[in-house]
Amino acid sequence: MSSGWLIVAGAALVLFGAAGSRFSFGVFLTPLSEDFGWSRSSLSGALAIAGLATAFLRPIAGYLSDRFDPAKMALVGMVMAGLSLLGLSQMQELWQLYVLFLIMGSGFTLASPATLTRLISTAFTKRRSLALSLAGSGSAIGETTLVPISAVVLTLGDWRAAYIVLSLLVLVVIIPISFRLLKSKFTPEVDDRDPVEIEKTAAGESKGPVCAWAPDQGMSLKEAAKTPIFWALVFGFFT
Repeated sequence: MSSGWLIVAGAALVLFGAAGSRFSFGVFLTPLSEDFGWSRSSLSGALAIAGLATAFLRPIAGYLSDRFDPAKMALVGMVMAGLSLLGLSQMQELWQLYVLFLIMGSGFTLASPATLTRLISTAFTKRRSLALSLAGSGSAIGETTLVPISAVVLTLGDWRAAYIVLSLLVLVVIIPISFRLLKSKFTPEVDDRDPVEIEKTAAGESKGPVCAWAPDQGMSLKEAAKTPIFWALVFGFFT
C-alpha cells in the first residue's frame, strides 16, 4: 500500500471515532433523563453548545492547519474528546455536561475535515477526490458502528460504562493507531497534468475552474469569496 493511502486510513480512523462518539449521544438521552431528572430540552442544550463550538472554531482549525502540523492538531483534538468522554462517565451535575460537551466539540473540530483535508491534499493530486471521499467515509462507518455498540454496552451495563468504553476506544485504540498512520512518510503523487493547461491557468487564460489544472495553486480567501461556488458551500452547510 502506498504510504499516501496510510494517511487516508489514519484520517478515516480519526473521523470514525469523532463521528461515532458524537452521534452516540442519542442513546444516552433516556438513561440520563431517568437518573438525574433532566429534561430532554436541557440535555439537548449540550448538543447545541457543541454545535456552536464547531461553528465558531472550524475556521480557526482550518487557519491553524495551514500553519502547523495538521496530524498533531487532529490527535490533540482526539485526546480532548477522549478525556471529555471519560469525564462524562463521572458527571453529576448538568453544568458538567455542558462544559464537557464544549470541550469535546472543540476537540472534534480539531479532528475534523477542516484539518485533515490539508494533510490528504498534500499527498494526493490526481486522486485527491477519491482519497478525500474514502477518508470521509470513516464518519459514516463510525456513526453506524459506535452508536449500536454504545447501545449494547448501555443495555448490558449502564450509561457510565458506555461512556468509559467510548473513551477507552478513542484514547487506547484510535489515537495510537491513527498517530502511526498519519505520521507515515509519503511521496506526493507525480504531477503529470498537461503543462500547457497549467500555464494557461497560471496566466488566467484557462476557461475552466482553477483547481481543475492547478489544485495546489488554489485561491486566496478574498478570491474565493467572489465565486458563487464558495457561497453555495457556505450556505449548504447550514441546511
